[in-house]
Amino acid sequence: MKKLKILIAFFLISSFCKASDTINVWHVFYNKIKIKEYNGYTNKSPLILKASDYKIGDSITVKYYSDTPCHDCLTGIMLKSKDNKVTMAGKNIGSRNPITFPVMFLMDPKRKRTSFQVLYLNSNGNKASSEELFEIEVVYE
Repeated sequence: MKKLKILIAFFLISSFCKASDTINVWHVFYNKIKIKEYNGYTNKSPLILKASDYKIGDSITVKYYSDTPCHDCLTGIMLKSKDNKVTMAGKNIGSRNPITFPVMFLMDPKRKRTSFQVLYLNSNGNKASSEELFEIEVVYE
């Protein structure tokens, strides 16, 4: 009888708990080489780029893998500078359709450091949301 009570208690408690076994993941590539991997739980440490390492034609690619993709939604990735100026955006972004942008878009030699937020945008009808993926900082030496 005691085992039955423990078993019933276990099932009651587990029915109130919500499992969270899937999360969104995004990978960041620099010239087709993966340099960072993030998910919804990781510390979103900034991606730091040295301007002195930049070569003409360098690019950054973001691949976003959603645990619950919406096939009818408009999605995109947006870069925002600290003065809220939109630098670049894309549509229908996901693992099969990654977004690539030139590193040159991030360069501003007039400053010693520039930073950009990289946001994932999702719009379905009247509902829109954004999620900060990571931050990019360009350091000039």
